[in-house]
Amino acid sequence: MRSTVLFNSLLQPLRHLRASLAALDVEGLARRSGFLRRRPRKIPIADLLLAFCALGPESVLSLERIAAIIGLAAGCRYSKQALHQRLSGTLEHFLSAVALALFGHMSAPLRTQGCFAPFGRVLLHDSTVHSLPSRLAAFFPGSASQKFKNGAALKIQWVCDLLSGSLVQMSLSGFRRNDQAAAADILGVVHPGDLILRDLGFFSLPVLRQLQQRGAFFLSRFRHGVVVRDPKTKKEIDLLKRLRQTGRFDGWVLLGEQEHLLRLVALPVPQEVADRRRALAKNNRDQRKVPSPQRLALMNWSLFVTNVSAELWPAPLVAKIYRLRWRIEMIFKSWKSHLRLRELNCRSAELVRVSVLLKLLYCLLSARCFAALDARAPSDRQVSLLRFCRALGQCGLLITATLLDISPEQLLAHYLAHHAFYEKRSDRRNFTQHLNQLTSALT
Repeated sequence: MRSTVLFNSLLQPLRHLRASLAALDVEGLARRSGFLRRRPRKIPIADLLLAFCALGPESVLSLERIAAIIGLAAGCRYSKQALHQRLSGTLEHFLSAVALALFGHMSAPLRTQGCFAPFGRVLLHDSTVHSLPSRLAAFFPGSASQKFKNGAALKIQWVCDLLSGSLVQMSLSGFRRNDQAAAADILGVVHPGDLILRDLGFFSLPVLRQLQQRGAFFLSRFRHGVVVRDPKTKKEIDLLKRLRQTGRFDGWVLLGEQEHLLRLVALPVPQEVADRRRALAKNNRDQRKVPSPQRLALMNWSLFVTNVSAELWPAPLVAKIYRLRWRIEMIFKSWKSHLRLRELNCRSAELVRVSVLLKLLYCLLSARCFAALDARAPSDRQVSLLRFCRALGQCGLLITATLLDISPEQLLAHYLAHHAFYEKRSDRRNFTQHLNQLTSALT
């Protein structure tokens, strides 16, 4: 009985997707994004989006497969040529808007007590990178280093709410738009009272200053090389010398040339952790980032920057809270390893974009299913994100059939009828034709 209840709680968000789409002003979203300029004649926008979500469990998406599922959702025939005409830059804006409308308001759990009580949302901001064939470098430029100068890579910037799992912001770009360049993106979605957790790659004092001016809070790693001054004397602090004397540090300091007042926290780490950090820093392939002796010595401590007071967060709590940032790393890992986010059609830049967007829609839908299952799980057990996505990834046919409101047998019959046969070609014989010709000639 318990397994049946859990299974139904998992399927509920899938079955309710049609109602969620019906409640959205999908035509308005399509027109505002530029994706729709006239009334759709054949495929209703809601059916198109339903098909897009149902395609997420697929492996490498082709135009033929996408068009067939769109036709199945809309109850008509739809050609891959018609689909190809719709693949433009406006599709990315449209699907991003749909993702925010559908998955930007998940129910927040009752976990706002304790250290999170003073804050509204707890926003995780991170990115993930996917290598692409070098022929796509003009659309998704990869590393600018001499060794990889002709490479191509797709970067996904992602902001979500840690407490509710809601999507807050997402964008696609090439690898060369690094995290520091994307640090200011969050200014477009931040609210007063929000707490932002980001890693060192997003460290930007001008952005931190603007976040503070907007009434938001943040916790970030400290970037080596930033000038640290005493707020009373304005004299520069030798941080390494101070740490060697006291073992740790927790106080308000002036950072950077603009002397931004922030709280700096330095906590010692185990020796094996410090040695591992130094080994990684020394093996960095970017020769421009050869670590100085001072930087290597500072790796004995974890250095954090925040504008949350010590009264709310004592120094040991700062490190514990920062570890929650790893949740977004686990999200990316589960999606890439088990929900096929890394399996993209790389024949063209347009297909790369549509592939990753459709898979992200499915990943967000899986996050809603995870939240539903977690809410119904027994109190003495917690749902593992990795294990959940692994299980979900093995049920692609069931997920797609549920979204399209047909049986798995009907979906399989559709696949066999439309995708199990050779295409009719006059320029080249397939294996069966070639074999038949040879066996007929012998007899």
